[in-house]
Amino acid sequence: MSAATARVDIAALKRRHPLGSVVEAAGVELRGRGRVRQGFCPLHEETAGSFTVYADTQRWYCFGCGAGGDVLDFIQRTDGVDLPEAIRRLEASPVSSRKTIIPPQASSATPSVPNRDPSLLTAAMRCYQRQLGLNEAAQAYLASRGIDAEAARRLGLGYASGHGLRDWLVQAGFDDRRILRSGLASDGRDRFGGMIVVPDLVGNRVAWLAGRAVRPQARPRFQALPGPKPVLGLSRLPAPAPWVVVAEGLFDWLVLSAWGLPAVAALGTQGIDKLASSLQGQPRLFLAFDADQAGVEAARQLEAFLGLHRARVVSLPHGVGDVAELGAYPDGRSTFLDALHRAAQAPRM
Repeated sequence: MSAATARVDIAALKRRHPLGSVVEAAGVELRGRGRVRQGFCPLHEETAGSFTVYADTQRWYCFGCGAGGDVLDFIQRTDGVDLPEAIRRLEASPVSSRKTIIPPQASSATPSVPNRDPSLLTAAMRCYQRQLGLNEAAQAYLASRGIDAEAARRLGLGYASGHGLRDWLVQAGFDDRRILRSGLASDGRDRFGGMIVVPDLVGNRVAWLAGRAVRPQARPRFQALPGPKPVLGLSRLPAPAPWVVVAEGLFDWLVLSAWGLPAVAALGTQGIDKLASSLQGQPRLFLAFDADQAGVEAARQLEAFLGLHRARVVSLPHGVGDVAELGAYPDGRSTFLDALHRAAQAPRM
């Protein structure tokens, strides 16, 4: 434990931030109101809702992937940070004053399992796309990450201002109950307020949404609709795709797609076996996961599942943490293509 960490009253910090509240603020919808509450685990893809929070011990455990711990362990695992950073993030957790999307009386009826409602999500995405067009800061943020206006339009990106979504949806013919069941509201507010919103499209309809905060100090940095995550971009691949890049994160996929490369995102390093199953039928795969230990291990594990005849791990240049980082480089695309070429030419072992 560092000296800075040692000065923090951990027990008092945990009392100020009950586990259930932190978990729900991270986008996990918990069923029940008693000692034991359950929801979908944010660490891996599942349909059973194995993630369990125990109110009496302030501990959590997932019966699906075997992970568990306290509130700080939860932040470390979901945000991919060490203990001192988890403590700092918990201490800095702001009290939001954003306008509510759902009236308080309706918020109390939050369902345990959100309803994936493509019609409503597609209408919501149109609102977010309009708000992106009106927000210069959000546009500048995307440009700084290597995603220009043409790419943002092609990928269907939006921005959630935190205001106006409910009115938009009501005018489109959706009632509060249906809006609430969509998972777009969290604690009565727009789940994606202050975030770039990324849709997973099936045809022309939105099947799932995720968001990334524009302000670096905002917490959480990442949000997604509760429930199982897709392999982002899988339904948008050209048919046939002679090769596909498999990246780890949301902005990795955005950058690769902005470059015009066929790509999908695993959205984490859990559930590698299920990811491999989802990629059946893709003849050649390049695995460009993050350069940290978790990313390297996940890429090697996925390579083993898929076989060297189909999959190769892409080694990013020294000092580059992930594909998204290359998006800000003037020569980022050519640098990545060089890494891709080296992976393709690597001898089979």
